[in-house]
Amino acid sequence: MDTAEAFRLAAAMTDALPPSGDFLDILRAERRDLIARLRQTRFSTLKPGYSYSQVIPVATYSPWLDDERFIALYEAARERTLVDVYRCYELYLLASQLGKVEGDVVEVGVWRGGTGYILASVLRDRAIHLFDTFQGVPKADGKYDTLYSGGEHADTSLESVRGLFDGAGLRAAIHVGIFPDDTGDDLPERICLAHIDVDTYVSARQCFDAAWPRLSSGGVLLFDDYGFFGCEGVAQAVGEMREGLTDGLFVHNLNGHAIFIKK
Repeated sequence: MDTAEAFRLAAAMTDALPPSGDFLDILRAERRDLIARLRQTRFSTLKPGYSYSQVIPVATYSPWLDDERFIALYEAARERTLVDVYRCYELYLLASQLGKVEGDVVEVGVWRGGTGYILASVLRDRAIHLFDTFQGVPKADGKYDTLYSGGEHADTSLESVRGLFDGAGLRAAIHVGIFPDDTGDDLPERICLAHIDVDTYVSARQCFDAAWPRLSSGGVLLFDDYGFFGCEGVAQAVGEMREGLTDGLFVHNLNGHAIFIKK
């Protein structure tokens, strides 16, 4: 059952319920049943030790729906990112809390600039460094990665990202090339937030190794691809980095983010 079919089923269940005092109890029971059925979805195992299912929390509080500033930013960014509203809201919230943390903002893996736009809009007083090849995903390695073979997400351009930022009156230093091979020297000395969206094992490891020593106390390093089928290489890299972590905290978020916070 796909998501659209599930919503149609839920709507049909609701329409069929009697207008009685038991309405909410019946509705909750049907919702629990629907969620349980969706959670039974299993994905093929592409890599031993990395299992994937349809993750559906039961929480319902949705504060982003009441945050007019975020909604406006997300509407401007949504066609320029593959990152869903839950992860975009988390980026927005994290950036909003870093006012007293020293350093600049770094994003590796920009695509069409949507998430970088949100971060730059929140942290207007910080330097924003965007790193991308603009030629697709580099450093795919069949030893670690499953569905990525290299060159994916090349449907973007430097000019498009510059146009997005210029149109909003935002400034960003855009570094073109493979990170860190070509552009590692452009990494700022101090970082308050690093958003890593690189899809592959080797790139994830190298981004962490380059950025973590420069992350300020209280700063955040976040991997976008950690929780997603087809990005098993990133999940492996994050697991290895988590095991060796001595100066930070790790958060596994059910939205798919992996979050490292510097002590």
